[in-house]
Amino acid sequence: MYFNTKFNIRLLLCVAACTMCWTIALADSADTNTAVKVNSSSYQDWADRTDISAKFQTNHKPIYSIETLQPIGHYDNNSKSVVFVQGKVSSHGGVSQIANGYANHVTRGAGGIVYEYDFNQSTQSIGTTGSIGLGYRRLSKGEHSYVGINAFYDYAFKGHYKRTSLGVEYVTGENEFYANFYKPLGHTTSSHSLTIRDEMIPAPYNIQDTEVNVGESHEKRVASGYDVGYARTFKNARYIRAYIDRYHWNRMNGEIRDIEWSNPDIYNYNIGFRVNGVYKNGIKTGINVNVTPHISVGMGYEKPFGHSGEFYVQTLYTLGKSKFALFGGKHSDSSMTTARSKMLDKIERQDMQALNLNGDFHVHYPHDHL
Repeated sequence: MYFNTKFNIRLLLCVAACTMCWTIALADSADTNTAVKVNSSSYQDWADRTDISAKFQTNHKPIYSIETLQPIGHYDNNSKSVVFVQGKVSSHGGVSQIANGYANHVTRGAGGIVYEYDFNQSTQSIGTTGSIGLGYRRLSKGEHSYVGINAFYDYAFKGHYKRTSLGVEYVTGENEFYANFYKPLGHTTSSHSLTIRDEMIPAPYNIQDTEVNVGESHEKRVASGYDVGYARTFKNARYIRAYIDRYHWNRMNGEIRDIEWSNPDIYNYNIGFRVNGVYKNGIKTGINVNVTPHISVGMGYEKPFGHSGEFYVQTLYTLGKSKFALFGGKHSDSSMTTARSKMLDKIERQDMQALNLNGDFHVHYPHDHL
């Protein structure tokens, strides 16, 4: 666990360093006079929208991430719309419910004796994830509100989980309304292999058997679902943002099944482990405060319905500077409308929820010595 945490931190720092070098390289490609201006303004704008964060939640591993949002093409205070890209790398971007089933038994034609039997379930992190999204926002005529739409792709590097999402948002004044709809990408993946080998029959028999069929099955799924949320900032305390989010994940039931033989009269002996997978509805609420132009602190509470709630704390470090802050920043801004000032704010989304089924079955043919 310690090694994985060190690896994830190094990965995040490498991503940040590479992105910074890429930005500076673009600035240096212009002529000298222009490069000075680009380095002092474009880089600063880029850094203002890039955060490194650490999140600590009850019963979860610490989550370290780096996230950035950047406009595509030209955007300034006279633009009425913006197209942007948002990307994130996270050390633990979701959880997976893992179910393992094992059985060592004789076929029905030989008596159907079950020598060994085991089934267990656990919840684990899905490991490092990456997400990339494209969004579009357009201001109203009076610039007091805007509407937006976005699409994202999420990928878990270790478990190869894949997901897409479509989001919509509406911001008017200090009020923010948003919804995201999540869908697994591609069909459910599964594999089944069959080998034949000789191995011992467990106690109390303790005898060698031949041509034992060993089957392994693996199946991975990603939950579909949605979340809807409301957030609010405050006119004379723009460094504070409060939010509440209602989420729903669809049920994912499954079954780890034994090998099914083609001859039902002799070899068909079936053992199955029923698995109740992801099915959660809940509410997440919290508050974020920009303490300084560089440091933000968030606190919140997540309550799945029918389960105990969990508290979480998050700290963010902005590579550039936040415009609004309790200490060292502005508390309000009358130079532009609130909606325009939020045109390059990051989109909030839910982490992945997954199900992982693994089966290991050792099936003994009928022999004369059984």
